[in-house]
Amino acid sequence: MQHEKDGIKYWTYGSKDKHPLFMVHGFTGSHEGFQYLIPELEKHFFIIAPDLPGFGKSRHAKEPWTAKHLAKETNDFLDSLQLAQKPYLISHSMGGLIAAHMLTLNPELFHEKTIFISPVPNKISWKDARKAGVLAGRLQYAVGHHIPKIATSRSISRVATAAMLRTTDKHLRRKIYQHHFDNLNYISSSKYYERMHVDITRQGVVDFKKYLADFEILIITGSNDNVTPLKHEQVLAKELDAKLYVIAGTGHLAHYEHPDVITREIITYLSK
Repeated sequence: MQHEKDGIKYWTYGSKDKHPLFMVHGFTGSHEGFQYLIPELEKHFFIIAPDLPGFGKSRHAKEPWTAKHLAKETNDFLDSLQLAQKPYLISHSMGGLIAAHMLTLNPELFHEKTIFISPVPNKISWKDARKAGVLAGRLQYAVGHHIPKIATSRSISRVATAAMLRTTDKHLRRKIYQHHFDNLNYISSSKYYERMHVDITRQGVVDFKKYLADFEILIITGSNDNVTPLKHEQVLAKELDAKLYVIAGTGHLAHYEHPDVITREIITYLSK
């Protein structure tokens, strides 16, 4: 069911009698990134899945355009819902960085169990293999600010998506391409995307180690993820004393490619 509160669009699934589960999507995405996880999860939880401010169908984010401020806006929105129970927090990719800020700013709002799916593990340095991709993404939005067709280019989206895909299922690949094409329709501002892109690559979830010490953390990631590589997630899991679950043969889009594996692990972890 679709709702709107203070300009933020959000969707709920499942019965309100069940424990709430709050989902935070990744960069350039929307709540629809979780669409393959929700059908199974809503059998066990009351799901709240917003489009973050400035993404999807929600209003443009307020300045300053930083991950921390986006987290504050999201926490304010969550607090306004006045949930009867503290929700579990599940996040993907950039959403993991937003989630780390959310847990740091207002730990009292959340259940002590939290789940990161392929989170941004650490700051991307100049020597990091991921740097080339970061610079390419930044250039796309910088140029897109002046030439809008660059920011919304299907060709660029297809290349970027193909680089993350690991599945050989042609039907699924076409569906994932289309999901990402649809996201292009909701780019609120190339300047906003550029500023957010710069900010999220300057930090990682590991930077919040001391603030996450009181949380029980599960990290789910793919063995062949080239956006948030396994070697970095292994270091992050060790630093946070988190449980790490690795899905063999998949990459950054594991929530599209292996939703059955992810939902099973989430339900098992949260049910203990």
